[in-house]
Amino acid sequence: MWYTITLTVGLILLVISLFLLRDSLAFLKDSERAVATVIQLDRVSGSDGDTYKPVFTFKTVSGQEITYRHGVSSSPPSWSVGEETVIAYKAGDPSVARLVTYFGTFGWSIVLMAIAMPAIVVGGGYYLAQGVLK
Repeated sequence: MWYTITLTVGLILLVISLFLLRDSLAFLKDSERAVATVIQLDRVSGSDGDTYKPVFTFKTVSGQEITYRHGVSSSPPSWSVGEETVIAYKAGDPSVARLVTYFGTFGWSIVLMAIAMPAIVVGGGYYLAQGVLK
C-alpha cells in the first residue's frame, strides 16, 4: 500500500513542478530584460548569525529606475556591490522582477522534479511488480 502513496505523491509533485516550469517560461517570454547592478547588501540578523541580501537597481525601457530587493540572503554574501546581472521584469509592473539565473528561474521546478522522479520510479516499480509477483 505504501507504494501507492509514494507513486501518488511523486505524480502530484511532478504536476506541481510542471506548472512552476510553465509559469517561469511564460514570465521569461513576456518580460523585459535589463542589466541590474548591486547597490548595497542588506544585513539580515538571525539565530545563525548575519547573512546578506543584495539590493539591485535597474532602468526600465522607459527609463524608470527601479530598486529590487532579492529574496535570498547568504553568508558569505553571494554578490558584491557593483556586480551586474541580467534581470527580467514585467513590462506593465517593473516591481515584479526576477534575476535571470538558472536556479533563480527554474529552482523550485528542478527541486520538485528531483524529488518526484525517484518517487515515481520506486512507487511505480513496486506497483507494477505487485502484478508480476502475484
